[in-house]
Amino acid sequence: MILAALGSVAVFVSVVGYVGSVRAEVGVKTDVLQLKRAIPAYTRVTEADLQRIRVPRKWSPTTMVTDLGQLEGKVASADLAPGSYLQIGMLVPGPSLEPGQREIAIMIDAETGVAGKVHKGMIVDIYATYSKTQGQATLSCAARIVKAARVIQIGQLTNIQKEKNNSATESAVPITFALSAPDSLKLTREESFANKIRLALIGGSGQSLDGVKLPPVCETVPAN
Repeated sequence: MILAALGSVAVFVSVVGYVGSVRAEVGVKTDVLQLKRAIPAYTRVTEADLQRIRVPRKWSPTTMVTDLGQLEGKVASADLAPGSYLQIGMLVPGPSLEPGQREIAIMIDAETGVAGKVHKGMIVDIYATYSKTQGQATLSCAARIVKAARVIQIGQLTNIQKEKNNSATESAVPITFALSAPDSLKLTREESFANKIRLALIGGSGQSLDGVKLPPVCETVPAN
């Protein structure tokens, strides 16, 4: 009996020692956020998509997201798999829209997109050019269709097929704007009918074409 008791004490001491050594090796633990489901690219990550997991701090990179406040205004930078530990590099700033605004993207070719000078956050006017046949003459006209549009994203340069020539391509960039509901509807309509859509950077002086009389516009209403 005495030997059994001594053996039990020895086992207990060895277990406690082993647990202590493991704890010393692992160190302090910290909370990280793990995805419970797949998140498509450019989708907001919410608290409902996450669960907290405790991991050893020494094995947790400093890039781990540990605070839900870090999700504010961010979206997934790529498709995220369930079970992934959320890290800062997996998130990018999402589009910042004011109440009532719409996010809308159109393709702008290199020539009419101010030769690559347009960047996120800039304010631009959007112009459209039109042509129509009247008798034997071709009439051309232009209009500013959207005034002071804010650019919120610039895509990658890509080659697209020209509508009037199936064998030819042109370089274009998707540019995303934050627009009011009427302006987004107008831009969508005019893009379908215009020959060209052009962007015009607005100078720092704030001067615009207000009060300048433009030529008649082909069946559209210029922006005020």
